[in-house]
Amino acid sequence: MKEKKNKDRKIFRIAVDARPLSTPVSGVGKLITSVLRGFDSDTDFEFLLFSHRPIHEGYSELLKNSNIRVVIGDGPFAKKGGLYFAFYLPFQLRKHKIDLFWGTQQVFPLFLPKQVPGVLTYHDFVAYRFPETMRPIARLQQLFYLRRSIRRADFVLANSEFTAKELQTYYSFPKEKIEIVYPGYSPKEIVHRKTAPTERTKKLSKRFFLTVSTLEPRKNYQILWKAYQALQKENPKFPGIWVHAGKAGWESPEFLEEFKEASQKGSLHWIDSATEEELQYLYSNADLFLFPSIYEGFGIPLLEALAYSIPCIVSDLEVFREIGGESCFYISPDSKMNWKNSILEYYKKPKKLKKPDLKKFERTVSVKKTKKIFLDLLSHE
Repeated sequence: MKEKKNKDRKIFRIAVDARPLSTPVSGVGKLITSVLRGFDSDTDFEFLLFSHRPIHEGYSELLKNSNIRVVIGDGPFAKKGGLYFAFYLPFQLRKHKIDLFWGTQQVFPLFLPKQVPGVLTYHDFVAYRFPETMRPIARLQQLFYLRRSIRRADFVLANSEFTAKELQTYYSFPKEKIEIVYPGYSPKEIVHRKTAPTERTKKLSKRFFLTVSTLEPRKNYQILWKAYQALQKENPKFPGIWVHAGKAGWESPEFLEEFKEASQKGSLHWIDSATEEELQYLYSNADLFLFPSIYEGFGIPLLEALAYSIPCIVSDLEVFREIGGESCFYISPDSKMNWKNSILEYYKKPKKLKKPDLKKFERTVSVKKTKKIFLDLLSHE
């Protein structure tokens, strides 16, 4: 159903799986936010954010958009994300008479109304490529929904060329129904902040290298931690300290405890659930950015680091080369020695690399593509 705004125009009601926005800021949450910010003055659309829990305060600015409305579930089926998605959400979608469903987590609810076009955003194939790095229950849920959802999809927004290739490898999904829509950024939001905005950032050393992401197995921080320990042991006067910004995810409890204790002792600094202002400060002042993942579908922190012109040493992954091109140093992710030596060599003799061309990653490009796909599908209803 399309509600009339005036005699000549209609507002399209887009349902968004907004569950990622109910937790502290994450990569998926940033992707959703980036797209919705690009529609902030677009009166052709109304976005209904469906979630089983309230939207996290880290996304409070997004809710100021006049074309966004939040729909929070209630009752027994809304308490757990899985139950909410399977049983409560389909009922809510019918109640609010939506025109299109945007599956932001690469899945659709089982009972999505047949007449409603469905668009999936695809992030990665962790459930197939690295299932051992996922929580068992999350892996089972993903595998249950993934194939059903891809068969139901009218269109897929892949977050990278790499992910688009994997879509065709695993599902043989029609190429003409895939569009590369990067998690866009806005150059206007790259704020260089020299003054520490919070007490915990005021305590940081002047020289530090930075990592940004959730702490989970495929991010490979256990290898980097071993490399960092060896670096400190062999070089007691090493000037840089490790600063990590990101929440705790599904990681070894022993490693998380060790990481937390190291932060408390000052061996490194863990900025848990960093705010936007804190991230701006960290990106503005870091000597070096590291990304040791063994697998990614994209890599928003790498894009952000490049936008801040930070030298980057990252895992030699196809998608990182898609983002960084000739503007990063690439090394094998599984070698403690490689990470240790690369960090040390950079601090001893910094090297300059080619300035990155990030125009294709700008939000305006991503939003333009997304809007066209939405309108094409809605015009064929």
